[in-house]
Amino acid sequence: MAEVDSAEELATRLSEQTWCLCQAFTVKGSSRYVWLNDSISEDAAQEWAVIKLGLSNGDIKQIESITFSWCDRSRAEDFINETLNGNDDNNDFARQVKATIQPSEEHKRCQHCA
Repeated sequence: MAEVDSAEELATRLSEQTWCLCQAFTVKGSSRYVWLNDSISEDAAQEWAVIKLGLSNGDIKQIESITFSWCDRSRAEDFINETLNGNDDNNDFARQVKATIQPSEEHKRCQHCA
C-alpha cells in the first residue's frame, strides 16, 4: 500500500495511470480509507474497491467501487473527496470483506506485480 499526499494526487494517479493488480493507496492523514485495485486484469477497466479500516470489531468494509479509468481527474477527485468526507461510510451496498494489505516496503513481488 502506498501513501499519497492528497486527494488531488490520488485522483491523478488513479485516473491517468494503469496499475498492477496488487496496488493499494491511502491518503496521508486518512489511513482508515484504502483504495484497492479490484480490476480483473491490467488491460481491463481500472476498477478500485474503496474500503474502510478501523471498525470497532476489526472488520474491513468495502464502502464503494469506482471505475477510475472512466473518470477524468476532476471527477476522480470528487469521488475521493466524497469518501474522505465520510459520505460513503453508510452506503446500503457496503459489505464486509477480507483483504491482505501490506505496506509498500513489506510487499515483495507477487503473481500480480507487473
